[in-house]
Amino acid sequence: MKKNWRKIVIPLLVIAVIVMGSLTAWSIYKEKGNSRTADIPKDGVVSASAFKKIKNTHDMKMFNGEENGIKYQWLFLGNDITKPRDINLLISFNNDELDSVKSLTSSEWVQGFSFNESDSIDYNPTISIELNSKWDCSGADIYKFDEKTNTYVIVSGASVENSDRTIVTFIHLDNKGKFYIVGNGTNQYMASNKEENKDEENKKEEEEKKSEAPQYLTDSKSSGSGNKPYTNKSKEKYASTARERAQMARGSDKKDKYQTDPTPEGKPSPVEWQDKSVDKSKVRYCTLSIRCDTLLKPANYAEAKSNGKEEMIPSNGIIYATRTVEFYEGEFVFDVLLREVKKNKIHMEFEMTPIFNSNYIQGINNLYEFDGGALSGWMYKVNGWFPNYGCSRYLLKDGDVIEWVYTCDLGRDVGCEWMGGQ
Repeated sequence: MKKNWRKIVIPLLVIAVIVMGSLTAWSIYKEKGNSRTADIPKDGVVSASAFKKIKNTHDMKMFNGEENGIKYQWLFLGNDITKPRDINLLISFNNDELDSVKSLTSSEWVQGFSFNESDSIDYNPTISIELNSKWDCSGADIYKFDEKTNTYVIVSGASVENSDRTIVTFIHLDNKGKFYIVGNGTNQYMASNKEENKDEENKKEEEEKKSEAPQYLTDSKSSGSGNKPYTNKSKEKYASTARERAQMARGSDKKDKYQTDPTPEGKPSPVEWQDKSVDKSKVRYCTLSIRCDTLLKPANYAEAKSNGKEEMIPSNGIIYATRTVEFYEGEFVFDVLLREVKKNKIHMEFEMTPIFNSNYIQGINNLYEFDGGALSGWMYKVNGWFPNYGCSRYLLKDGDVIEWVYTCDLGRDVGCEWMGGQ
């Protein structure tokens, strides 16, 4: 009887150990694969130890939440965290006093919200809110209800991205009280004024071409300043060209699982960010610059101006002058870009594209894709080469030279042969 008992129990114990080990390994794998994103706990509280880890590793972390069909995301940078503590990241959405806010702001696009955290959050995180509908607006402001004066005041500007739903992004500055997202402007193209505006723009373009000393360039110190919201109105304008644009950049049929063509001989292959860990004890140095001098050409400038972006173009085309910056072993091009624009208070908007396993840079300094025409947008090169994969997959090495450039001709005007070549 004892022998039979052992024959049954021992195999069962072995199977149990194997199953538990597999579950543990799967748990570790999931955590590793999503090390920079996490869902907000049900009670909303992210622990001080979690923020301490972000601070000590100088990394970034995104926390995702959702309520009533509205999704939101917090983005924290380790360098901005001072004293780690428990923070409730839940956001509640409501429709209180919407009519009053609409009447005050003369806007039909209003969404109320409030923070569950009662203490101030001093880390200046970025918040992105994906509304459950599409707003036909080009920008937004964040209003707060001031109980002392019984008035509504603007506490922050916000960028707007319109697709199937509207996504509003802003830097968190205050969390006490009632807040409202208020859309402004419009993305609608007024057909009745199309020909009139086109004729006027053509006349101005001809005048600018004849001028030996163009006066339309703004000083670099004023670039990106003011209270104008970050917008990308030109994206909808050129939506019909997306198929042609994709066709021109299609590459070969020998792509990897993230749609990347084979890299040229002698060039670094892409590295998946989830497979690397950052070693903060090993400081390295690289060179970074950001420029948009292609928009200084009269024709390109006229296009940007028609999209309301003339004030965002520095007079010398330089948004971020070439300089040497630190990075840590295991970091990628995207990590350096994000840290430096944040440090220098330069606007940037990006979107994670899982199909390419990389963040896509939509706009820098309020200059977005399509602002300079149907084939315009941001590209990067390292050591003079334009990688054929996303910036989140380019693993940096000591001494690399990173250049972010704005193209108006699918890369051909900035020296990229593989992108726009036929």
